[in-house]
Amino acid sequence: MTAHYNLFRNPSPEKAGEKKNDRIHARLVNQNVVRIDRISKEISEFSSFSAADIKGLLASFQHLLILHLENGEIVELEGLGTFNVSLKSVPATTEKAVTPSKVQFGKVVFRCSKGLRKKLQDMKFERADEGSRLKGYPEEKRKSNILAYLETHFTISSAGCCWLNGCTKYMALKDLKALQKEGKITRLGTRSNAQYAAAEEDL
Repeated sequence: MTAHYNLFRNPSPEKAGEKKNDRIHARLVNQNVVRIDRISKEISEFSSFSAADIKGLLASFQHLLILHLENGEIVELEGLGTFNVSLKSVPATTEKAVTPSKVQFGKVVFRCSKGLRKKLQDMKFERADEGSRLKGYPEEKRKSNILAYLETHFTISSAGCCWLNGCTKYMALKDLKALQKEGKITRLGTRSNAQYAAAEEDL
C-alpha cells in the first residue's frame, strides 16, 4: 500500500530588505477516513467473529477507554501507544486560587509506541497525481475542498483549512467567512476556538 503526498509552501514573514524564501515541505493528501464499520468488516474477513460482534466489542472498548480517562488513568494499548488526558486551568498566582472548579479537561493526548513508530518507518510514498500545490489553490477550489472535507468529518477549524489548502490563516478565515455568508457552513464555539460544520441543508 502507498500513501500519497504533495508539496506545499510554508509562508514565511518578510522583513524589510530581505528576500522572501518560503520553505517547501511534503504533506499527505487524499486521506480517506476509515470508520468503525470498515474496521469491523475487515477484521471479520480474517477472523471467526462477525462484523457486528467486532463493532460491539469496539463500542465496549470506547466506553471503557472514556471511563479510565475520566478517572485520570493512562490507557496503554501495547504495540500502539498510550492515551491520557491533559488539563487546563485559569491563570493564578496562589495555590488557593486553583480550586477543583477552576480545573478543566484540556485534551486527549496520544503517544505513539516505539513499535508502531518503527513499523511506520517503512511506509511507501508516491506524489499525488493532482498537479502542484506550490502556487496555491484558487478561492473556489479552496472552498470546494472545505465542503468536501465536511462530507466525511463533523467539523473543521481555521487551522485545519490552512492544512487542507496549504494557505495562510488570513486566507482560511476569509474562505470560511465566505462559506458562512453563502449559507453552506455554520460556526460553532467562540471566535478563538471556533469550529465550522456543514449547514443543515447540506448534511
